[in-house]
Amino acid sequence: MVRASGSVRPAKIPQVGEPAPFFAAAIDGVERYSLDVVAGRWIVLMFFGTTGLPAPAEGLALALERRALFNGADAALFGVSVDPADRAERGLRNSDPGVRFFWDFDLAVSRLYGVADEANLTPCLFLIDPAFRIAMSAPIEATGVVLDRLAQELADAPARAETQYAPVLTLPRILEPELCEALIAYYRAGGATASGFARDIGGQTVQHVDTFMKRRSDVTIEDEAVLDALRARLKDRLFPMVKRAFGWQAQHIERYLICRYGEEELGFFSRHRDDATAGTAHRKFAVSLNLNDGYEGGELCFPEFGPRTYRPPVGGATVFGCGLLHEATPVTKGERFVFVPFLYDDEGARLRRQNLSKVSPDLRESRQTRRTGRVR
Repeated sequence: MVRASGSVRPAKIPQVGEPAPFFAAAIDGVERYSLDVVAGRWIVLMFFGTTGLPAPAEGLALALERRALFNGADAALFGVSVDPADRAERGLRNSDPGVRFFWDFDLAVSRLYGVADEANLTPCLFLIDPAFRIAMSAPIEATGVVLDRLAQELADAPARAETQYAPVLTLPRILEPELCEALIAYYRAGGATASGFARDIGGQTVQHVDTFMKRRSDVTIEDEAVLDALRARLKDRLFPMVKRAFGWQAQHIERYLICRYGEEELGFFSRHRDDATAGTAHRKFAVSLNLNDGYEGGELCFPEFGPRTYRPPVGGATVFGCGLLHEATPVTKGERFVFVPFLYDDEGARLRRQNLSKVSPDLRESRQTRRTGRVR
């Protein structure tokens, strides 16, 4: 039995077939580690509570005996402890690859998964599939059964890979070749800056630059004639097909950026979601519009939906929901140029205004953030 403080009631235990709840919590070295960015591989999420009790200690020991299952790329083990003694006295530590421990001393994560209430925690574990859905749940005493299921899923994975497709839309002929060349020339004319990404820190969305997560350079389009040309093509050529494919009408365009990924730094953008902060929650669909070819790497991947990669033709676009986990793989040869706006609707515009106070002043006033608005 683990005593929990406070009066917050637990959530419903997620059932097989349901999405696993997203959360961020402390691990050694990271104050808020977001589990959802690990999607795209099998996850064993083990709520052992405390290894000071026999059953949780035995369950964790069995998982670590089968350490070879957790190579980090295909599968990972995440233990959840609510007992500070597990770290301070029993020496639980992260182990690369693929083994991490969350410190859930306030029981926030355990309550989120419905395994703890105000008085008790029930040691158990969940098997989460690459799409971040519950595949299996079991008491801690059935750890071996869950690990057997994981081993079978990993053995079957190669046969399934060829049949998996992400829910994305790829369209050729959005921009004509001459406009693609003009955009690349616009980029080369100067003003490129290191590209950052949005993070929520201290209750505000800030722009963060980290070359471990992203290596890219951006130029914001300021020329009104170029902006008008891009708006017209997105409205007339892209918006109708987005409506047809997804049943959703785009009304606003955010951001007019020309981006470059270069081989000299293996340009990439690691796994992320485009609507995960207060300042980006209004975004509905992302657009990746290729401006050139002749490079290697630099493809889109949606790991929740298999290892397949996606690459629109020159002048073509791949459109996908901003909630999808995705990455741009490293450019290993040449350079990749891409135009990357976001789409949202009037409801999103209201949410954007509502959240504006949660966006840091420097990001709020940045050129790329100001370049947004309704398409007439």
